[in-house]
Amino acid sequence: MFFIDVTGKYFLAFIIFLIFQNIYINQSVLSSDIYRFLFYFVLYAFITNSKEELKHLNFPMILFIFLSTFSIISYLLEINLGVDDYQTWSIGFNPSELDYLKGRTNGFQAGGPNSFADLITITAIYSLFKYKNSYALFIIPLSLIGVIVTYSRFSLIVLISFIFLKLIKEKLYIQLLGSVLILLISANILGVYERFLNDDNNGISDRLLMLQASSEYYSESSVEAKLFGNGSNQLIFQSENVYLYDEFDKNPYSYGPHNSFIFYLINYGIFGVLLFILIFNSLFKRGFNFNANFITVMVFLVLSMATDLLHNHSVAWLLYFAYFSYIKTEN
Repeated sequence: MFFIDVTGKYFLAFIIFLIFQNIYINQSVLSSDIYRFLFYFVLYAFITNSKEELKHLNFPMILFIFLSTFSIISYLLEINLGVDDYQTWSIGFNPSELDYLKGRTNGFQAGGPNSFADLITITAIYSLFKYKNSYALFIIPLSLIGVIVTYSRFSLIVLISFIFLKLIKEKLYIQLLGSVLILLISANILGVYERFLNDDNNGISDRLLMLQASSEYYSESSVEAKLFGNGSNQLIFQSENVYLYDEFDKNPYSYGPHNSFIFYLINYGIFGVLLFILIFNSLFKRGFNFNANFITVMVFLVLSMATDLLHNHSVAWLLYFAYFSYIKTEN
């Protein structure tokens, strides 16, 4: 018998809100955002109502191995599989004009090297907390090098933080020392120090400008927009500038405020964001724990503070898979 718990009811309420918002703003019942969340609701219904156990599902580990290996091999052999659909990054190796940086690797997902690094980080941390401690011997070096050659600073910081959390929790001090050595050697050889010390491509300053512009835009919005949002696919954030989506002459999919929570607040308003938060009510019942699915959701939320990850559905589907799997195990 099909069963919907309180999470499913909040999910339906959020989708209904999106439909009414879209009718009011765009005079249309459905949008790409609504289709995506309908898909996630179907995923929720399938996972939570399935009588089969999901604990033996190994595809996140398989995905991690593939992504990390592809990242490393692409970097070493400078493999380029062509430009992605957004005409922004090449799949594989992307040469750099910076003296200290040979190039950056990118995967098959949307969002470029930073999102590729996010995806490796998420699947690596899931695998690290899911499987036996002995698996850490290959998960840690593979993930560290795989993320390093994307040269995504924030992903690397998050990956290192959760690796250390796991090793300290399990008292794996030899592995911890080994991880530090791998990190130091790789960072020295591959120019990671220079990447952290320099902002030659204005990546950090651009993100700060976008964060400031998006925060100011929300604070200056009307009461109606603050409460119920502007709707999805309405605004573009580029440095300190805010543009209307339809009037932007570049690829509109590459520009967001690089903070998923502010993006959601602008798009869905306070009311929509509260409904979205309520979807994750099950996280608060047990509190912090070391379940692999719970940790994966935490990694997503941390990464989302400096990325548009929640809007990048080529990666975000893993958030919902992990969360619904967590609900399944808790029930």
